Amino acid sequence: MYTTYAESAFDAQTAVNVELVDSVIRGLKHGKAAGPDGISVEHLLYSHPLLCVLLSFLIHLMLKFSYVPDAFDTVLVRSFHY
Repeated sequence: MYTTYAESAFDAQTAVNVELVDSVIRGLKHGKAAGPDGISVEHLLYSHPLLCVLLSFLIHLMLKFSYVPDAFDTVLVRSFHY
């Protein structure tokens, strides 16, 4: 169990589930640029449904161990000059 700032119980197992991950992926805007890893929104949208299961498990583990991999904060910024 985790505790939020209001001291109410937070259960990562029930808060982050497969249906939530799937709905978040389905709500992403299409046609955006891929990240530094080369994964675009379309990759997520058209992937196997098992991906939502694996992502929800990954998020659960990140919450459980309070750990976010360093690569998750990597961005690539490019400027375009006309």
